[in-house]
Amino acid sequence: MDLSGKIALVTGASRGIGEALAVGLAEHGTDIIICDLESESRGLANTQKQIEKTGKKCWSYFLDVTKKSQIQKMVSDILSDIGSIDILVNNAGTNRPEQFTKIKKEDMNYVVDLNLKAAFHVAQMGAKAMIKLKNRKSVGGSIINISSQLGKVGAPNRSIYNMTKFGIEGLTRGMALDLAKNNIRVNTVCPTFVETPMVTKFFKDKKF
Repeated sequence: MDLSGKIALVTGASRGIGEALAVGLAEHGTDIIICDLESESRGLANTQKQIEKTGKKCWSYFLDVTKKSQIQKMVSDILSDIGSIDILVNNAGTNRPEQFTKIKKEDMNYVVDLNLKAAFHVAQMGAKAMIKLKNRKSVGGSIINISSQLGKVGAPNRSIYNMTKFGIEGLTRGMALDLAKNNIRVNTVCPTFVETPMVTKFFKDKKF
């Protein structure tokens, strides 16, 4: 697969799935824009180092994707300093497992704000940036929303996560229909449990 000449944006790229996806895209020829929270600066610097070893360009942005104004500024900077986005990997996300009747409002809001609302805003602004390219219809584009197996089935103590990932599945289908006329494909990838820093602590529980 040769993606030379393409520019990809990967959110939540400081570690785990986002890190692997960013490096993988670079290995297939794309220049990469990566972003994550300021607190993940060390991880993001490590991702950038791996990408630059492939010989591809890499730009890093520190922002909180739950803040719409920060997403807007990043996209504006990308358009003025880099040019465009051809591939968007909407990866930033989290989970706060809890039995349904014990879920706290602040935990629900946190997971919904990051997994669903932020994903929507990143996707919408990313799509608008893609469409600005005059020959988008001929070169195409791709938006990949990182969902989960729990966007397809339920699981104990995962009600909020289920809700957000089922929402991502619906959002993706609607986006795909609206953006098809611009030759922008929209898909989800639905991993099962992957041994990332966030999930490793769950694996310590033998019952889990």
